[in-house]
Amino acid sequence: MMRSLIVFSSVTVDGFMAGPENDLDFMVDDPELDAELTAELRAVTDTIVVGRKSFPVMAAHWTAQKGELADWLNTTPKVVLSTGGDADVSAWENSALAAGDGVEQVRRLKAGQGGGLVVFGGVRTVRSLVAAGLVDEYWLKLNPAVVGRGGSMFADVAEPRQLTLRSARTFSSGTVALIYSA
Repeated sequence: MMRSLIVFSSVTVDGFMAGPENDLDFMVDDPELDAELTAELRAVTDTIVVGRKSFPVMAAHWTAQKGELADWLNTTPKVVLSTGGDADVSAWENSALAAGDGVEQVRRLKAGQGGGLVVFGGVRTVRSLVAAGLVDEYWLKLNPAVVGRGGSMFADVAEPRQLTLRSARTFSSGTVALIYSA
């Protein structure tokens, strides 16, 4: 049985996972949603996939944080996708570089042993995995914001795809947690 690949991302009402400057300023802080959804995520995944450009930002942030989510992110194995193969991944424990074509690297990971894989970003990494049809589930935190333009994970999808809604939960912040199967 193949490992599943989950995209875990905050998105805007108009469908962007990053704003015009690749920013995340639209994100609404919702500790209740984060606690619920990340607890579920931790139960079904055992490997984090991240793009080379997002890696240093995530590493700097999460290595300075405390709590259950930070502990999980810091101790869970991470695979850093890099076409050039020259990224330094030593800043974050349990990180390994996967050089070459990111889509092929993720295909190999999916065919291997273990629990689910989760990809948080960046936009280009997620977009390439979505376009290649490798994503099994979308765990989206729909933020009550519109940015007009920005980074879309679906920009390179060649033809329409139907998704199946598995779960929809609203939170007092106005954020909606959505889980779709591909």
